[in-house]
Amino acid sequence: MKILNTFAKIDKIIKKIGTDNPEEVAAFLNYEIIDLTSSIVGYVTRIKNQTIIGINRRLSPIKRLFDEWHEIGHAISGHLKEADFTGIGGYHLDHSLFDASQQLNSKTISRYEREANLIAAEYCIDSRKILEMTGYNNSVIQQLQVLKESQQQLRQEYERLLFTIQPNNLSETQKIRLNEYKNELARLDEKEQELGSEISELGVMSIPEMARHLHTSSIIVEYKLEAMRLRGYKLEGIELAAYNKVFKQEAV
Repeated sequence: MKILNTFAKIDKIIKKIGTDNPEEVAAFLNYEIIDLTSSIVGYVTRIKNQTIIGINRRLSPIKRLFDEWHEIGHAISGHLKEADFTGIGGYHLDHSLFDASQQLNSKTISRYEREANLIAAEYCIDSRKILEMTGYNNSVIQQLQVLKESQQQLRQEYERLLFTIQPNNLSETQKIRLNEYKNELARLDEKEQELGSEISELGVMSIPEMARHLHTSSIIVEYKLEAMRLRGYKLEGIELAAYNKVFKQEAV
């Protein structure tokens, strides 16, 4: 997956220079960062083998951090080599980084912006903070994750059995197996509700709560969670009150 290769490249740079400061990462990559005074949030271009990143000087420190990583993400992902990204002028402008069109599952956002947002969110927010706020290592949440995997497997087996039988001509053995599946699924559903009640008392933060705590937007938190999921973290426990999976499976 391309985004994971980009993460690996950036991780290697951060380890080598000993900091995740985007300006130092840019300097290592020989990217030049300049201040902008226009209404543009940021831009990235390449002139005579020199990658130049412009950042609006009026951005708050938090937004500047995100924007620097966003533009670095464009450059390090090779977007500048693709004509449909830079257009005829050979540069790319970012007018806004935080509006609704940037939502992770939005149909309007381009692959380039999705990748740059994933990179920016990944390196702007400390993963350890997310793990703490989501109760990632909590035993009750881990039990729920295991239980949900068992539920999914059992439901698949149940559906396969239903597909192979004729409802009007069930054998006694098939009737027994169907009842066993139904009873076990009912038991797991009941256990899920019990664990859900325990989890609701743990103080696990919702996405908006995490955003407030981190002084950022819910959109950025969603991108961070998606980046961590792509790295292999099982974060389906987010928003446990509704037992929803936060993100759709999607190749980046």
